Amino acid sequence: MDKTSLLYLAIGVGVTSFFAILAILASSKKPVYRKKGQLLLVNEQRFLTAALQALPPDILLTFKVRLIDIVSSRNASNGKNLEAELSDYVVDFLLVDRHNTEPRLCIEMIMEGRDSAANSMVGRALRRAGIPHLKLPLVRFYDPIRLRQLFLGAMSNDTAKDV
Repeated sequence: MDKTSLLYLAIGVGVTSFFAILAILASSKKPVYRKKGQLLLVNEQRFLTAALQALPPDILLTFKVRLIDIVSSRNASNGKNLEAELSDYVVDFLLVDRHNTEPRLCIEMIMEGRDSAANSMVGRALRRAGIPHLKLPLVRFYDPIRLRQLFLGAMSNDTAKDV
């Protein structure tokens, strides 16, 4: 082989190696998706189990619902849409009408040390939208009979309650 052929071969190997390295680097930057596991804390799961037993027959229960899916917001003075401020908040549990999925009661699970600013923002938005909500502590045991009474009372009063 002459020097020119060796030069072309070296350039070809170099270019090929360069693109191979780029391809490897590009493929390593792809996002990795993994299942996170259970959606609820242990005490939230305990609440869910008791709440499902406590539900009236015309009510469904769901959880981890974005506040923006329940409430809309506009500035009263200029009509500007303010829904971006709602997008960061989630309602822990939501009771909805089985027939039309209208929100009937939002439930916030309160634990010590939880951000009270978020709780007050959620409560204020729900109150102003006229959606009843209930704040319950995260505990180890929930009585389904007591929960049913709380649910029915809160849905009939249309006001926020702390228990």
